[in-house]
Amino acid sequence: MTDKLNIAVLGYGTVGKNLVDLIDAHEEALGLHVKYVLRRPGKAAGSRMVDNVETILRDVDVAAVVDVLPGRDPSLSLIRDALAARLSVVSANKAALAADLLALEALAQQAGVHLLYEAACGGGMPCVEAIKKTARFDEISAMSGILNGTCNFMIDAMATEHLTFAAALSQAQTLGYAEANPKADISGEDVRNKAIIATSIAFHGAVNPHFPVSGIEGLELAMLEGLANDGKCLRLMMLARAEGQRYAVGVAPIILSATAQPAHIRRNLNFLSMEGHVVGPLTFSGQGAGGRPTADAIIQDLITLRNKTAERPTFTRELVYDPTLITGVAYINGQRLENVTLEAATVAAQRQSQFLAFEPSVA
Repeated sequence: MTDKLNIAVLGYGTVGKNLVDLIDAHEEALGLHVKYVLRRPGKAAGSRMVDNVETILRDVDVAAVVDVLPGRDPSLSLIRDALAARLSVVSANKAALAADLLALEALAQQAGVHLLYEAACGGGMPCVEAIKKTARFDEISAMSGILNGTCNFMIDAMATEHLTFAAALSQAQTLGYAEANPKADISGEDVRNKAIIATSIAFHGAVNPHFPVSGIEGLELAMLEGLANDGKCLRLMMLARAEGQRYAVGVAPIILSATAQPAHIRRNLNFLSMEGHVVGPLTFSGQGAGGRPTADAIIQDLITLRNKTAERPTFTRELVYDPTLITGVAYINGQRLENVTLEAATVAAQRQSQFLAFEPSVA
């Protein structure tokens, strides 16, 4: 293949290294070429490694930038700069995208380029494009998902190996599933960012980021054992529902029947389900993180750019947040609260600094 898509990779951590290695090994077949790798000052060793993003932005041969940097900043400003320079962007950075998704999409459209982010929501699990394509025609009325492999691994290890929270976290860190500072994962913040991306596309509008979020901090083995005795289990999940312009979304430890499909999502796997008025239920499962699965999702987006088949999501609705769309039973510090919204349950648990487990009326 002679017409290769020249790209620049921002970041050279686990995902960046895997991405560069995979593209280098399959350059001819993919029609992709890594021209630059942006690294921190003092780390840019090698002919294509640079420490100044202006080198990339000014090179007319570069067609796309791949963002695999950690954290919201400086990724958010770098994405804006690249789009303004009329470079398409492929990003795995959910924090940066969730902070300003609709404005970034508008900037890409204004510049006549594309913003793609399959790897930012579900890692190697191909759900972003599936949501986008389903929402082109169908009305998505509900979504739910296990979108954090770290927390799913920990909960599964606690339930199956009878580990304490601390021991499960230590095991996750040893295996590379959890960072040295796991706060973003166990607090639910990571899932919050992914939920913003997924629901904004599904519901065609701006999702207010201030929705209820609870993590797994404070989860005790005794709770999981008690649920197992009742034929139930726990998963940290995103829940979302929509009726026309009204919607609700939240993140919480969710109580499920042990026979429910998400209950069988083990170890560090991710899961997403959505309900369309026409197509009915759709489900996806796969590796939600890791160097090679995430790099695979990025390469899929790059192939889409090279083939000029990228489609834009539509954000045409003025969404109205309605917490009454997600109700159920909340368990907080030994108390059982019936027919309560997830929002009210989250507020009550946070006010008491207690762990929340929520059993939705509609899973």
